Amino acid sequence: MDIKKLTVANIEDMSYTDFVSLIREENRPPGGKMTVREILKNSFVNFRSKVLEVGCTNGFTSLEVARTVGCEVFGIDINENSLENARNRIKEERVTFLKGSTYDLPFDDSSFDLVVCGNATSFMEEKNNAVQEYMRVVRDWGFVALTPMYYIKKPSIEIVDKVSDIIGTKIDITTKDEWTTLLEKNGFEIYYSKDYKFNGKNENDIKEYVELFLGKSFLRDLNEEIRDVIRKKWSGIMNVFEENLSYVGYSIILLRKRSEAEEKELFDVDVENEII
Repeated sequence: MDIKKLTVANIEDMSYTDFVSLIREENRPPGGKMTVREILKNSFVNFRSKVLEVGCTNGFTSLEVARTVGCEVFGIDINENSLENARNRIKEERVTFLKGSTYDLPFDDSSFDLVVCGNATSFMEEKNNAVQEYMRVVRDWGFVALTPMYYIKKPSIEIVDKVSDIIGTKIDITTKDEWTTLLEKNGFEIYYSKDYKFNGKNENDIKEYVELFLGKSFLRDLNEEIRDVIRKKWSGIMNVFEENLSYVGYSIILLRKRSEAEEKELFDVDVENEII
């Protein structure tokens, strides 16, 4: 994508995925590097492991995993512009970025020790089919890590519609319990789960964030008309997302693929009862 040839109309009409690819937004999972660290720590991957990221976009999580653990990583996405950005970031990491569909992953059964999918599953129309594909390609006793976002307070229809219009997919008003039901019916053990809420941001926070993007070298030298339309579009998206996130929480969920059933544990404990 040659940004210098884009017009105002091109940018205004651009889909969300193409726009974030254009400005090279990291598209971290909910919780960012903290989430990646929690996943790596609790899935026990090491430099011998083989990891798949579904919905890799510009490659942040795939590269973070490879750089932290030193293992082999594959990233899958459907947006060719994002994949090009991701490939350009590879230096010596053992990372391969491929175009492919979540519903038909181009890998053999039991290929991976860990499958990571940030919040991408939340936006998929066929969530059950996606989860079944994650299960297919992960080995027995391996892990699938999801960080789904869901509503912890009932949002207005207006804000849900605004988010849906931005991302080009109808948002379901999903709860944590609905995610748990979906995952358990596919035979996964919920090995680890921790819930979070987002920190609120004010108008000035968003303004500073947007200006950081416009300070990137490949955007800095564009003519002011193009910079203004990028500024307006990105600010509008961030303000809608900020309002939506006031209703939203997310979880880090690690699922383990079991090859045998486990009997119920009677004398379990809560973290709150831990003796320090």
